[in-house]
Amino acid sequence: MSRTFKAWLLRGPGEGLRLEDLPLPDLHPRGVLVRVESATVLSYMGKVIDGSLGYATPPPPFIPGTNAVGRVEAVGSEVSHVTAGELVFLSPHLVDDVPGEAPAQILIGLTAMGAARVDGLPDGALRLQQVWRDGVFAEFAQWPAACVTPLRGLGRVPDDRLIALAKLVVPYGGLLRGGVEPGHTVLVNGATGYYGSAGVMVALAMGAAKVVAIGRDQAGLDRLAETLGPRVVAARVTGEDANADLAAVLAAGGRADVGLDLLGRASSTATTLATLRALKRGGRLVLMGSAAAPLELAFGEMLGNDWEVVGNFMYRRSAPGQLAALAAAGLLDLSLVRIKRFALAQLPEAIAAAAVMRDLDLVAVEGA
Repeated sequence: MSRTFKAWLLRGPGEGLRLEDLPLPDLHPRGVLVRVESATVLSYMGKVIDGSLGYATPPPPFIPGTNAVGRVEAVGSEVSHVTAGELVFLSPHLVDDVPGEAPAQILIGLTAMGAARVDGLPDGALRLQQVWRDGVFAEFAQWPAACVTPLRGLGRVPDDRLIALAKLVVPYGGLLRGGVEPGHTVLVNGATGYYGSAGVMVALAMGAAKVVAIGRDQAGLDRLAETLGPRVVAARVTGEDANADLAAVLAAGGRADVGLDLLGRASSTATTLATLRALKRGGRLVLMGSAAAPLELAFGEMLGNDWEVVGNFMYRRSAPGQLAALAAAGLLDLSLVRIKRFALAQLPEAIAAAAVMRDLDLVAVEGA
């Protein structure tokens, strides 16, 4: 194996990405060296690169990029759950494995995290980011063992489809937090978005009897229902009037057991409030999106309906393996995700393509 590899480096804000030859890193005792076969490109990666999102990116120079699928090349001395040659899934969500009320957490290759996402960053998160700073836009990635999931027993699923897990695992984490069970009615707000469409798809795989896809794009909603089948019903909303949006949701699917909100950078929370109010008594709303406006909750309404509103960031460590098991069992059809592939050297073109993704699209760069 060559002692050098190609990787995209960000050397500083506004400097752009450069494809360079780098030496292979020394193997960390808790590290796994992986030959990257496919890596996802986030829709907002261009804004991360140019600094306009204000993320707490690793100290430059660093290699960006979050989720990937690849083959293990070598494992550190303290790693026992994967071996060389295995196919693995790489998750960027690293939580420090230490006792305490709020262990530090980061998204590798993207940002450090604080109590308000990227505001008031704790020293622990910044230290964690120093150790695990480099992402997956490269031929090789060294990853912490805690974020490496072996992909075993997936004979019926083609290897080149497994990168779709990266799109699905985030909403899966929210649906798990919501307690989705077979037979439930599930609401997905922001259903035509990148993660919202994935949430609809995964809720079906978890056994939802009905998924109400909530959004403003009627054509996108219709396309989603046509692709995913009759258990998906569309609720077109405006995002301007919570009462009107509630009526649209109830007309489409009736009262629901669980709501998952995946709106991205919304200017209004009208549809989020409508999603909450469409729940049955005792229902749970899981918030995973973002909005510039506050969500105004009424005490009497919350108490009278026994509703829960839960914030959820990312997913538990076991989620990628559980999601892969759904695919292995034939309950989750990864071929429904539309993957647009680029060579590693075409990362700038891939970033541009990712910026205009819709519903079940996914953009990936392939290893050399």
